[in-house]
This record gives sequence, structure tokens and C-alpha cells, in this order.
Amino acid sequence: MKPSADVLEIIACTILIFVSVIGNACLFYSTRKCMIRGLQTSFLLIFSLIYVHLIKNLVVNVMKIVYSSGFILDSAGCKVLHFTAALTTSLAIWFLLHFALLYHCKLYQVVHPLSEAPNLDHRNHSLKLVCALWVAGVAVYIPVLIYTRKSEHLNAGNDTDPLSARRIYMDCLIDFGNKQVEFYYGEIFLVLIDIIPLAILVFVCFWMSFLLLEKKKITYGDIWIGDDDSEIEILRGAKFSILLMLLITPLWISHFILVYFLKDLAAYFFIPAVLIALSSGFSALSPFLLMLVNYKMKLVSFCGVKEEKSTAQSANVTLSPYAS
Repeated sequence: MKPSADVLEIIACTILIFVSVIGNACLFYSTRKCMIRGLQTSFLLIFSLIYVHLIKNLVVNVMKIVYSSGFILDSAGCKVLHFTAALTTSLAIWFLLHFALLYHCKLYQVVHPLSEAPNLDHRNHSLKLVCALWVAGVAVYIPVLIYTRKSEHLNAGNDTDPLSARRIYMDCLIDFGNKQVEFYYGEIFLVLIDIIPLAILVFVCFWMSFLLLEKKKITYGDIWIGDDDSEIEILRGAKFSILLMLLITPLWISHFILVYFLKDLAAYFFIPAVLIALSSGFSALSPFLLMLVNYKMKLVSFCGVKEEKSTAQSANVTLSPYAS
């Protein structure tokens, strides 16, 4: 006897919530514990990603569990669900792009050192940019919040028909009331604000791959003197930026394709669970990858100088100009 679509949705949401909460809590603890030199840009971006991931799972996936359990969402619930799901997806992409650009700039300066000292006064700019991304995300999705409504054409009594079963993607509709607005905003603009940052992210990560190869050739050519602690952090951060890009890009593309062809695929009982796994997979897996960065760093990572050395040797530690 195959499980119902609702049961699969509940199981998928429960697993993702559990994994994401554990992973993000551990990431928050390990990152916060290592904060020695104040709030760096790396810390700020990690904390922002943590908050985005937790909001997605504790709001969106919890609401999906409630919905799949038999509680019908009203219009307000539909608004919160669609708005939060779309906002957290875009913010995760934007923050990851910021993260990759940060390490791309650092790596470029390592491979191609500047003739003059780099500008170190960029933490305030990063803080302003992160705040601006939060504000921009909310502003972009306000129309989604306004125009989302509960579908009036439900046939809740017929659970044998998979097309009329309780499904959030079909029961909560975004009705702009104007075909031009729906086309230009709903079908073009909302796609571009995700796909353009993703395209830039892929380009930046491929560029970092070439810089890493260039750095490796320089090292093996005995021209490079050696890697200091901050350079190890930069190399690790660049490599894991590439890994995170390889995780989020296929998930987003796969989710977009399935949602686009949802009407044709709705008859398959496992599709809602697959959509949940694709939409929340990054929030569940990325914290463990980011913790792996910290684990791999021996002296300096996102954590800065090793805690046990910070008190006894703080006067002797020379911080890299690339640290931020």
C-alpha cells in the first residue's frame, strides 16, 4: 500500500525541519563561539543565512505540515506561506552571491596582489548591503503578499482525485487581476530576480575555480612563498563557495521546472514531497557544509585566530589585510 501524498509531505517536512534546525543551531553556536575580533563580514553573512533558513523551515514547512494534516489555510495563511517561501528563497540566493563575491575579491587579491594596501573599511558597507538586501526582499514580494488568496474552487470532499486533493500549490493562488501585471511581474520579474543572481553566482564561482588553478600553479612553481593563516581561510572559503553554488543551483532549477509543469505532474502522489525537498534542501544541507569550513580551518577560518592562542599570543598575531 503506497503512502498518501499528505503523509509523504509531513514526513519530508519533518525531516527537513529537524535537520535544518539542528544544522543551523550548531552553525550559529560554532560561529558565535569563534567571534574574537568582532562581527566580520563572513559572520554577518552566515548569520543572515541562518536566519533565512530557520524562517523557511519554522514558518513555511511547519505551515505545510499543518496544511497536510487536514487544516485548511485561510487567505491570511496563504499570504504568509507564499510570501515567506518566496522571500527566503531569494534572500538565500542573494546572501550566497554576496558570500561568493566576498571570497572572490579576497582570492583575486591573493593571486594578483595589489600594488597598494587594500581598503579595510568595508565592514560598514557590508552591513548596509545586508540590511538593504533584507529591505529589498520584503519590498519585492509585497505584491505577492497582497495578491495571494485562497482558491474558491476546491473540492475537498473528493480525496481520491489527486488533482483535487489538498495541495498548497493549487489551493493558494496569486491573482494579480491583470494579465499584464501577472506576465511582467509574476512570470518575468520574479523569475529574473532569482535567475540573474544565480547566473552571476555561477560565473563568479567558475572564475574562482580558474583563480584557484592559477594559485595552485604559482605554488607548485616555487614562486609563492607560502600560505599564511588568512590565505588558508580564503582558499577554503572560495572552495566551499563553489560547493554551495553547486548545491543551490540544481535545487532551484529543478524546483522551478517542477512548479512550472505542476499541472501535468500533479497526478503523481510524490511530487509535493519532492517539491518540499527541493525548496528546503539548501537550508537543510548548507549549514553542515559551512561548519565543515570551520572544521577544516586549523588556525584561521571564519573564527579568526584560534581561541587558545588569542589570549596568550594576541600581541604577536599579524592579521592578514584580506581578513574582514
